[in-house]
Amino acid sequence: MRVAGIIVNYRTAELSVQVVNALRAEMKSLAPFRIYLVDNASGDDSIPRFKEASLKDGWQSEVEIIEAPRNGGFGYGINQAVRRALSLPSPPEYFYVLNSDAFADPGSLARLVAFLDGHPSAGLAGSHIHGPDGKTQVACFRFPSLWSELEDAAAFGVLTRLLHNHVVSLPLPASDREVDWISGSSMLIRRSTFEKSGLFDEGYFLYFEEVDFCRSARMAGFQCYFVADAPITHIGAVSTGFTDETRRMPSYWFDSRSRYFRKHHGVAYAAACDVARILGLLVWHAKERTLGRPAKTRPRLLRDLLAASWTNLLSVSRRT
Repeated sequence: MRVAGIIVNYRTAELSVQVVNALRAEMKSLAPFRIYLVDNASGDDSIPRFKEASLKDGWQSEVEIIEAPRNGGFGYGINQAVRRALSLPSPPEYFYVLNSDAFADPGSLARLVAFLDGHPSAGLAGSHIHGPDGKTQVACFRFPSLWSELEDAAAFGVLTRLLHNHVVSLPLPASDREVDWISGSSMLIRRSTFEKSGLFDEGYFLYFEEVDFCRSARMAGFQCYFVADAPITHIGAVSTGFTDETRRMPSYWFDSRSRYFRKHHGVAYAAACDVARILGLLVWHAKERTLGRPAKTRPRLLRDLLAASWTNLLSVSRRT
């Protein structure tokens, strides 16, 4: 098998059905293929809807529905499919992870496959991402650091210029480019990447799991690439509502962020990153106040960050 597609669903059944059907059309040129549709214990009508679509749209030989026993997060859902596929007598050469609210533009998946075919040192490749309105979305990044935490929270032009080599979001490249990490909305992953660097870390519920995976792949000797001519259309945050800035930042974002820094840099560095982000937020508030503008941010963001930082330090202390 050349490619296995993986779509993780959580209470977005109708959209997931559309994504599956669109991906089936894109994968016809890569036959034989299989799509794994993983439901992360949605607890709604997702499974009946998928079974209905399987009969109506003829999924039986191409789409396997996996009912995960719990909602363990995005990486957990991906791993459900990867383990199933790796156990096959002839496991797929590539795994294509696609969000349940994303559609590969015509020919994009084939171009991602061709790219990895031609770059044996690349372990994974990601797409140019745009919204339904055609507006470009950030798709390739640097690894986060203490300095990027300060820059991102402060959102202060002078500081951004001083720390431009640490800004996480990279400008859209005009051509294919090696990057630190790519968006999990669309990533083609070589089978040997899983075999050598491991599966997704299920300790992340949502966010930072793809950052962690790309870092682990690099540590195993693989390169990560942004592929310019492989676009996808991404609706964005349908399952989580994460982009709604009138809501508090979810606790799992703080937990995932802390896990990433502790895992790859240690406890002291993670604490320093908390201090950097807190200082950045204070700079941002001071700037807005000086300019006479209301400080519009997530509700209770600073307090939630302080609480999460203290909780993580206490948990580490207890384990120690």
